Amino acid sequence: MNKIPKPLMRAIKTFALTPVCLALWLAFSVTPSHAQGVQRIAAIVNDDVVSIFDLQARLHVVIASSGLRPTRRLQRRLRRQVLRTLIDERLQLQEAKKRNVSISKRNMQSAMSNIEKQNKLKPGTFTSFIRQKGLPQSAVFFRIRAQIAWSKLVRRRLLPRITISDEEVAEVLQRLKERKGQTEYRVSELFLPVDNPDQESTVRKTAKRLSDELKGGARFAAVARQFSAAPTASTGGDLGWLQESVLNENLARIVPTMKEGDVVGPVRTISGFQIYWLRAKRKVLEPSPDQATVDLRRIKLPLPQNSSQEDVQVQTNLAKLLSETVVGCEDMVPMGKQANASGKILLGNMQISRLGKPIRGVVQALEVGKASAPVRTPSGISIFMICDKKLPEANLPTAEQIKDRLTQERLAVLVRRYMRDLRSAAVVDLRV
Repeated sequence: MNKIPKPLMRAIKTFALTPVCLALWLAFSVTPSHAQGVQRIAAIVNDDVVSIFDLQARLHVVIASSGLRPTRRLQRRLRRQVLRTLIDERLQLQEAKKRNVSISKRNMQSAMSNIEKQNKLKPGTFTSFIRQKGLPQSAVFFRIRAQIAWSKLVRRRLLPRITISDEEVAEVLQRLKERKGQTEYRVSELFLPVDNPDQESTVRKTAKRLSDELKGGARFAAVARQFSAAPTASTGGDLGWLQESVLNENLARIVPTMKEGDVVGPVRTISGFQIYWLRAKRKVLEPSPDQATVDLRRIKLPLPQNSSQEDVQVQTNLAKLLSETVVGCEDMVPMGKQANASGKILLGNMQISRLGKPIRGVVQALEVGKASAPVRTPSGISIFMICDKKLPEANLPTAEQIKDRLTQERLAVLVRRYMRDLRSAAVVDLRV
């Protein structure tokens, strides 16, 4: 049996509630005045019922865990997509039962232990904690059970179908060597399907709303996990590193014009709407600039916390003068002493990625032997200079890493087809 990729194993074995998500979910309760309404039926999936309570509880969890703004308008827009997720979970549990996939106490205990660790709860307190908050255990545990059942079913039925040969691994390695120096992009996606033309307007509005929230600061990975219908949803929409030469038509047109951190979309495709997030760029088999180790020097002009605006301006002007007049690394120590610099001037070897903001960006953009512009920090105003820079060698991925990646890609395709078949064969009666 093939070994499942570690990232995918983590994605399909565990279900974790973020602290914010947990807090809001546990705070959400149903008052007697709402009891009759929330027990109404939202959908019937084959023989299983999704209640209004199920829908409302999940909607609150989704909004909290995704960092979305909890407006009534947003909730109305997202109800249909959240209901689709609940329907999919019913289908997954039904299929798992049909295939004799069981969920043991040990499975549930392991999942609860993971939730306790990730939400900083004492071991063994999760059940009593949710009981104290007045939330029925079934509402909390349903999502966990669905995740466990589906992951076991995927490992049992789909994973054995995947075989990665040594020749395929060698071919990937050869392609990487040939593409050395090409640009590649770390891209994440969020996909909302349009199953029939009647859904076009509704899905477009939902996609637009999600795109606006993401551009406003909502966490892309959390939103993708909750809403995306793509196989990458379990990994927060992460498509991995994609070489420029293998981008599909949509990505090839959009991604090269994006800056790191940009969110673009919704983009209409043949089967629905896509939203893209460019996480990073790099060169194939070339290390990232922030992985460089630099011999760093600094002249820091001190500023007490109660400094007047006049004192700040004086030190700023002096820092500008130093930046313009210092010539090479040999000048940093004597010029610093003349300016009564505080702290160490010779900072030694440091990896750029370990520096804090905004210093990291300033140092990364510096040429060797050139002084930076003045940088304001809590304790003063500084100028920096790099006296040596060394980039680590970019190593080829191991055969095991390549096999893991290929397995993940193929398993994602099989999972998508499996879910498509389950939806096609299901009888779903929507009541809302």
